[in-house]
Formats: sequence, C-alpha cells, structure tokens
Amino acid sequence: MLIYLEKRAKEFPTTKRILDIFDKAQVLEVDHYKNIFDKNIWDGDITPAFIIAVQEHPKLLDVPNNYWYPWKSYFFKTSLNCIFNCEYCYLKWNFKIKYPVFFVNYEDIKNAITEKINEVRNNGYTGQITLYSSNYSDIQWLDKYSWFNESFIPFVEQFSGVLMETRTKSSDIDSILKSNDWIVPKNTETAFSLNPSEVISQFEKWTAPLEERIEAINTLIWKGYKVGLRFLPLLPIDNYQNIYSQFLDNLKEKIDFSRINSIFIASLIYNQWDFKEMKKKNPWSQLWDFVELNENGLIKLPDKVFQNFVDIFETSFPNTKIFYDYV
Repeated sequence: MLIYLEKRAKEFPTTKRILDIFDKAQVLEVDHYKNIFDKNIWDGDITPAFIIAVQEHPKLLDVPNNYWYPWKSYFFKTSLNCIFNCEYCYLKWNFKIKYPVFFVNYEDIKNAITEKINEVRNNGYTGQITLYSSNYSDIQWLDKYSWFNESFIPFVEQFSGVLMETRTKSSDIDSILKSNDWIVPKNTETAFSLNPSEVISQFEKWTAPLEERIEAINTLIWKGYKVGLRFLPLLPIDNYQNIYSQFLDNLKEKIDFSRINSIFIASLIYNQWDFKEMKKKNPWSQLWDFVELNENGLIKLPDKVFQNFVDIFETSFPNTKIFYDYV
C-alpha cells in the first residue's frame, strides 16, 4: 500500500488516524495532491494507493433543477473517487486516476456549510435545505478510514430544516450506528442505491450484494434512522419489465416501505461530452445500446422506455410518493 500525503495535511487529526491504521504503508509526501491525482493513468497495472489532502477553499455547489428533493440543495465533498466499479458511473471519465482522495480539513468544510446555510436563511428562505455528500465517492464504504459519519452526522443535527443525504452501495453501516452517541439523528438520510441482482452482477462490480443491502436497510429503519431508496440508473436489460416487477415484489416482502423516508428513480443519462469520454474508455459496453440522443441534447433512455419504468413503479407502489429524475 502506498499513501501520497500532502505536506500541509500532515497535522490533521484524521490524517494521524489513517496513518495509524496503515502503519506499514509507504508514505510519500507531495506538495499538492493534484500532482498525483491529475496524472492520466486510470488504466493499467498501478500500485494500490490513496491520497490524503487538504481541500482548498471548500465550497458548496448548487444542485441542478429536477435533481431529487425539490428545495434548495447543494453538493459538498470530503473525498473523491469510488472503490466500486460501476460500469455506468461518470467518475470513470471525470477523474484520471483510480486513487481515492481523502480531504482531511473537516472544520473548513463544516465552516463552508455553516456559511451557506446562514446565507440562505438570512436571504429569507425558510424551507428545507438539502446537502448531498456522496456525489464524488461512496462515503459509506470509505468511512472505515475517513470517519465522515462520526464528524458530520452530529454536526448537521444543530441546524433546523436541513437534511444531509449520504448515498451508498455498501452494506457496512457500523459507522452510522456509532456516529452520534447512540442517539438517532433526524437530519441525515442514508440512501441505498438498489437494482435487481441481474444488474448488480453485470454493471455494479465490487458493490454489496442486494441481500446485504436489504439487511442494512432493515437494521437502520427498525432503529429509527431515516433511510431512502434510490433506484438508479434504471437499465433496460433483456426482459427488464418482468425482472424489475419481480424485483420490486421481492423488496415489498422484505422491507417495510411505510418506514422508508423517500424513494427516487432515475434514468441512465449523460451530456454529450460525458458520453463521448466514457465511450473512449469502454467502447464495447452494452450500456451504449440503451441510450439515444434526445431532442434536448442529452444522451439518455428513450422516453417510452423510461415511461415503462415509471409504470412499473407506480403499479408496485400505487399509494407512495416517488420522485423522478428525467430531464
């Protein structure tokens, strides 16, 4: 194991905890994490490694319209890259290297969040503010090394009308259960990405099996935690209508949906630049047969196919509010 350590990150508490775990790793100090992270070596045989760094000028990014919760929402990041190997994921083209990055200056990131919340409230907005923390990595899987939950779940509890979503394909929830001195948090929703096993085995390599995700979901909801379900991306594999219908029937037998906080479904969708870059990296993927150029310039599932998925979900959950992401 190799650790690239930014010199300015050496004295942070999280850095010291990571280095204690990996006390046998080779540590190479670097002036700036991008000197490693921006090297174009995604493919090929590379030494297992990760990067510890300081995020310069942390800030929250506005979430696009029609993205999940219909209120003021922002992305923030404490890490980059994902250990999982989902074939459809935009991170495959967005980053040049597979190495995860841990940003350890948590207090700076928290200050940026606090400033944004205060700014929004001072401007007169009184509705829900949603914070999305997992769009650059699978935080839950990384949390055994990052202690994100320990730091951020109690932090967001101080705010009124704020919800932080952490999204995952992992089933390791120990750090959630231990994050808040055994008091169940009200301002954090753990959202599990779900797909049929046929999709997981083909397109979501190294992620937790469906049954393990279901077990984690049930553990959290029966302890009173907020849990969301994210069915995305919906993929029209062979016989998909029957497969997804049976998949949802199976979930209804195993999960008490009255305890689920939210449900979102989403299409496979790219802008043209992302699509071009992803095809360069994986030109023979079956995924590219599922999508087409839409009149609005996006590459996505045909409207008819997505409507088929909507019909499947509305038939399975006739009395449940389902949010849709389909531009």
